[in-house]
Amino acid sequence: MINKIKFHLMRSVPNLAMKRWLAERAAKRVGKAKNYKGSTVLPSQLDAKEGLKSLEESGFCDFGQVLDQKMIDEIMNSVKALKCFDPFRANLDSLDPMDPPAETHVANYRRSELSRLEPILKLANDPSILNIVASFLGAQPTISNVNMWWSYSGHNEAEQAQNFHRDFDDIKFCKLFIYLTDVEKENGPHVFVKGSSNQSKLLKIKRYTDSQIEEAFGPENILEFVRPKGSMFLVDTYGFHKGLLPQKGNRLILQIQYSLGPILIENYEPQAIGNRKRYDPYVNRLILDQS
Repeated sequence: MINKIKFHLMRSVPNLAMKRWLAERAAKRVGKAKNYKGSTVLPSQLDAKEGLKSLEESGFCDFGQVLDQKMIDEIMNSVKALKCFDPFRANLDSLDPMDPPAETHVANYRRSELSRLEPILKLANDPSILNIVASFLGAQPTISNVNMWWSYSGHNEAEQAQNFHRDFDDIKFCKLFIYLTDVEKENGPHVFVKGSSNQSKLLKIKRYTDSQIEEAFGPENILEFVRPKGSMFLVDTYGFHKGLLPQKGNRLILQIQYSLGPILIENYEPQAIGNRKRYDPYVNRLILDQS
């Protein structure tokens, strides 16, 4: 109950200046980040300084197509036997992602199952990503969520996060998105409003229409991430964003969230895996059992 109260108080921060002041204080409590070292599985097309600059100024860092087919296949094979759930329909909690019910817009895999998978853990803990995230947060990062979901075509109206919104998960955080299928405009690309993470406009927690966003930020700043599979981008999703309603095919996306602390309304179940010592215990404290 206390965590839920803290969560809703955090979401009620009235403006960007106050939010940044609180984030700086929280970062000091967490402590300075390490220089994360080790082998990288990501041939990043952006160096750390450029990536951080883009994330801070524009609200996103676009790495380009960095996963090869082998890495994509490793992820796809690791989830092949897993069931999904419809996050907006409690009765649909064990569905086949390859054969979803007609009413399902999105089907999510479970964090507790994703967190045990080596291909995903390697990506989430890649030092090239952790160093950018740590610089952005100003402190040691925590992996506070691991999510992967299918978005399905065949629907006439957008639902939930398929409408523009800001995320208020923590006082400061960012999310890594990885396309595991090719995403053209008709497949439902991620849409982000460039620069909106640095503006105190439309702070009421609600879904917004396209026309409201265009009027506030200008249509020229609404970017659609049409990219091939294997593409990856790091986003400050305090900025406005949505997943465009797919008109054709199905989209699969992997998302890793990094923040200063736990998301206070989440119930974490750290998973026991045999090779946990490969991964930083602080970064992974919410998803991997350290005992």
